[in-house]
Amino acid sequence: MKYSLEFDIIVVGSGVGGATFTDYISRENADLKIAILESGPYFLKQNFNQKEIDMTAMYFNRGAVLSKNLQIGVSAANTLGGSSAVFTGVSFRPPKSVMKKWRDNFGLDFLSEEYIKQSLDEIEEEISVHELPNRWDNENNRLFEKGAEKLGIPVKRLKINTKDCKQQGFCNLGCTTGAKQGALEVQIPKILERGVKIFCNTKVISVEENLVNVLVTDAPKGTLTNTMASGTYQFKAKKIILAAGVLNTPAILLRSAIKLGLKNKNIGRYITLHPAFNTNGIYTKAISSFKGFPKSVYTDHFSESDDFYLETSFYFPGVTAKNNPGYGVSHQEVMNEYSKMMSILILVHDDAERNNRISIDKKGNTIVNYSINGKTKKALIKALQEAAKIFFAADCEKIFLPASKKLPLVKEDADIISDIISEKYLNLFKTPMSSAHPQGGARMGKDPSNAVCDTNGKVYGTNSIYVCDASLFPTSVKVNPYETIMVLAKWVAENIFKT
Repeated sequence: MKYSLEFDIIVVGSGVGGATFTDYISRENADLKIAILESGPYFLKQNFNQKEIDMTAMYFNRGAVLSKNLQIGVSAANTLGGSSAVFTGVSFRPPKSVMKKWRDNFGLDFLSEEYIKQSLDEIEEEISVHELPNRWDNENNRLFEKGAEKLGIPVKRLKINTKDCKQQGFCNLGCTTGAKQGALEVQIPKILERGVKIFCNTKVISVEENLVNVLVTDAPKGTLTNTMASGTYQFKAKKIILAAGVLNTPAILLRSAIKLGLKNKNIGRYITLHPAFNTNGIYTKAISSFKGFPKSVYTDHFSESDDFYLETSFYFPGVTAKNNPGYGVSHQEVMNEYSKMMSILILVHDDAERNNRISIDKKGNTIVNYSINGKTKKALIKALQEAAKIFFAADCEKIFLPASKKLPLVKEDADIISDIISEKYLNLFKTPMSSAHPQGGARMGKDPSNAVCDTNGKVYGTNSIYVCDASLFPTSVKVNPYETIMVLAKWVAENIFKT
């Protein structure tokens, strides 16, 4: 163990939760000595070379942390700015129905409609949330809208947090111009100016009351060099804020449970993953999906009735290959038509179940324990059926979907989709399911019997440990979680010295 560094507040994680918390706490408390510990490296904008193979280095496990049963891969960034450095900028306000559930069932009374509106009015202005002009819609987005409108499915425009966007289309590989107004461009520059220290390549092994045990590793080639030598350190702090993401915040608490004396059986439990399929149809000609903005329209028409959203999407060859069903020659034949692919992203609202959880192995590594229940399977099948209808209504010639009796589906199958796509053909060990919106694992609630943190974000049974990322979510928020994380982080910052 090397020498100790001492701070008033240590924030673990530089993603939207950690960066937002630090931004708010440092605005009114200029004398506080604050440090952010980030396990990933510092990629500068000039490092974003738009090469998929290179840029997957910004993610944990190259972009797919597999569940223990191998049924789903979770995508989460391991870089300064967290996943806000590699997301498309899609920004949703939390649904009022979900916020009501959190108030009624978990005692989160502070999440009033007034507080959320006031907070997000301010936040959205700061991070430049707006609808994109219709002229930015690429052909993939226009085809989605065309197919949905033919079927009478209402389409809405997504809100994006960008400024001076150059429409490069490589959002998931890092923005080379800094147009995407995530933590890397908005909060981190401000907090650095206020004197906040940031330590990258610094993995938190465990925490104790007022102590953080870390391992510093060498900075990868092509990233900003460290300010301290590699090795193990112990940092001291009056307050410790865990914002390391759903894959890591619960794992840190589990690794720390003995030293902290934590006996809470809810740690790591009740995670939701917003299970996703990125589906593809083959259009009659090449589609310039890489031009314009990757996604600009969606439909929530099936959200309340069938528990899913459909959004437009565009992914690079490697991710697209992973997401398409099939193997060997048949799979290669699909990928040969990559330039003609229309894409639809399916996002299913899954329930927070006790057995779906983050745990750790004997070495302390994160294990994602997650199984799809019957309700989610039903939603997945319904979503695949509706996506198939949109593809055909948009004049795709053939489509490639999981849970299908045959590959590919062709236009002649349009009238028998419910027979061809059904649960009996859904093999969860052969379906390319993914998640980019993990939530829960350190849920916030008034009752410690079903929560990990109190309504100010402090971990029950501790005096100095707090959480302020998507781990706090009691249930799935049902939409891309970016703005909801920011609201909770703001609240924790506003109340941390009141507890």
